Amino acid sequence: MEKAFDTMDDTPTTGDLRPPLLLLPGTACDRRVFAPLIERLGDYPILIGDMAGARTMPDLAEIILANAPPYFLLAGFSLGGICALEMVARQPQRIGGLALIDTTARPDPPANAAVRRKAVADAYEKGMDGFILDAWPRLVSAANVGDEALRDTIVAMARDCGPGRLEEQAEVAIHRADSRPRLSAITQPTLVVAGMHEAVCPPDVQKEMAEAIAAAELHFIADAGHFAPLEQPDAMALHVQRWLASIVSPN
Repeated sequence: MEKAFDTMDDTPTTGDLRPPLLLLPGTACDRRVFAPLIERLGDYPILIGDMAGARTMPDLAEIILANAPPYFLLAGFSLGGICALEMVARQPQRIGGLALIDTTARPDPPANAAVRRKAVADAYEKGMDGFILDAWPRLVSAANVGDEALRDTIVAMARDCGPGRLEEQAEVAIHRADSRPRLSAITQPTLVVAGMHEAVCPPDVQKEMAEAIAAAELHFIADAGHFAPLEQPDAMALHVQRWLASIVSPN
């Protein structure tokens, strides 16, 4: 039976000795971005972090850490991956493994603050659809641009997110640290995985993280862009399953 939790107040079933996997969604996303992965992980205990309630990355990381189990595995997609890097820098002893999915360790370029705030203003004025549709060709691979079901799922998440939460998440993205100097301190088994056609967090960003983390494995997924977990769920699940197995059953 799938164990997925939309709030941090729930805990996995008592008696399961495997460390829970805490999943952190990206900007304007929710648990649906991980739904195909969760389905493929079977009965593995899952928690879904709530990427809300703060306007800086350090504050958001502290909120999630305060509500997380004492010990867990951590995987973050996009903005969730940036948050995961902040969390592992703050309390590494609580995190047994790290998966960085279509994300970056770099700080937000100063000029990007105005772009993000303009997108928020447009979302308040015109609705959330444009936040996804205006950037659509950059969000998925060329092979998936015409996938209407995929597009509808991502737009639906954005609509449910709403401009208020988008505003919070934009400020969190702006107010984040440069995690690159901290990567060498990460000792956890780390999966760095992204779409081969990733345009939001390009391949050189993925290689930069994997080369700086001693215990990292890097994988690129064919026919996938930024939304690799939804574009190619089988390939994504295979990499995550292997990463989990290396931690939970290393022998």
